[in-house]
Amino acid sequence: MKNIGQKIVLLAIVSIYGFANTDIDSIDIFTNRTFVNQKISLNKTNVNLLGKVRLEDVRFKLEDTCQVLNSNINHVPFEKDTLGKKIESLKDIISNKTNTIKSLKSNIAYLERTSITNVSNAKNLEVTSSFLKKEILDSYNIIYKIQKELKKDNEKLNKLVRKRANTKFTKLDYDITCKHGSEVTISYPIYNISRNGFYEINYDSSKKNIGIKNSSFITQSTGVDFKNIDINLYTYNYVHQLKPNIFRPQYLDIYKPRPVAYSNDAEVMMDSMVSKKMLRSQTSAPRPTFAYVESTTKSFFKASNINLPSGKKTEVVFSKDHYKAKNSLEIDGYSKSQAFFKVEFKSKKLYGILNSKLYLDSIYIGRSNINEIKKDKKSSIFFATNRFIDIKKELVKDMKEEPFFSLNKLKTQKVWKYKITNNHKKIQSLILVERVPVSKHEDIKVKLIGKTKETKIDKNGKIYFNFELKPNETKELEFGYEIEKPANK
Repeated sequence: MKNIGQKIVLLAIVSIYGFANTDIDSIDIFTNRTFVNQKISLNKTNVNLLGKVRLEDVRFKLEDTCQVLNSNINHVPFEKDTLGKKIESLKDIISNKTNTIKSLKSNIAYLERTSITNVSNAKNLEVTSSFLKKEILDSYNIIYKIQKELKKDNEKLNKLVRKRANTKFTKLDYDITCKHGSEVTISYPIYNISRNGFYEINYDSSKKNIGIKNSSFITQSTGVDFKNIDINLYTYNYVHQLKPNIFRPQYLDIYKPRPVAYSNDAEVMMDSMVSKKMLRSQTSAPRPTFAYVESTTKSFFKASNINLPSGKKTEVVFSKDHYKAKNSLEIDGYSKSQAFFKVEFKSKKLYGILNSKLYLDSIYIGRSNINEIKKDKKSSIFFATNRFIDIKKELVKDMKEEPFFSLNKLKTQKVWKYKITNNHKKIQSLILVERVPVSKHEDIKVKLIGKTKETKIDKNGKIYFNFELKPNETKELEFGYEIEKPANK
């Protein structure tokens, strides 16, 4: 029993299991699907694909001088390959040890039930009792050792299983003729690659500079280690609407149009690939690089010379950018009246919606989902509240639906007074944002009655007051509105 752990010898884990001929060129990651681009040799007639793939999902990327004469697929189980044997062997070992523990526990239960009351001699009673105690103690110690071994075995098993999620691979038979070249590329969907993407955004208040790092933790469990590949990261779904909806006339007061569902065609963006010659490092030992690529209508991030070991979470960096920015403090007067640190900038790239880690002067602030950052458009990001700004808000007038000149009209008035103090040692730019009710009826009139003149007011009732405060300076603002409406409205 003590030598159980010593008898277990596991072979070293190799990186490729029966896929020595697999040549993964790149992967395309959309927000909803992932595709593999794999090179195949024209000197051969078959190739192994990663996972279970349908023939209709295989896309041959051919030049005009090439032609597919025949193609077929077979789904083959992994039962006899190296990785499959390792997994099954380790499962047998774990099962053996589990059964041994069950047997030992059963033996302990039997020994604990053993009666020694019939032992006549006191000396024999002592010997028998000592024997039972020793046997039970030894069994518990053996169980403890086996359980420690089982923990390690299960960790090894989980690591092996993570290397390959699928139980079958696809064998593609093909007959392709080309006038030039000895290899072509095929593309097909893959479902055992996961991505956890995020941005790291840091604003340097002294340099007035915002840095955006776009990276993803990618895990692939194909059973094959990807080496020196490109990863194209798209910030949109694979399926997109390629043409406008059908024009339909709008008729008023005749009938209510029924909703019509329109089908979308598949997005065909994977042709807009950029030559590896242009994007990869020219050194003999290529290092990971990244680029931002724009096609006619879309853009994507590209990481080159990337290694993705199977079953291992790997961080891939797609961009590191810095932009000039300016900061201000925005007070949400319409809500909790807190001063939020706001940073505005213009990006030279399009960043999709993604979870972000926010840093202010390299100090971690927290996580937040940011809106899409559009290219060449002003964007803003909030970095939590600023505790050096003291804000007091008081409702100084609250007149509720009083009759006005006649019983047919009602008037409401609300006025608030703000007292805002800057406890910083520097001048601060502030924006107070408030909300004015918006009338949707011509008989309902809304007007501002506060003493402080607004900087700007939007059609949706969002009103702004922009101002600056010196250190230890206090400013008072008055904001209010009046609503006049018919009594029966």
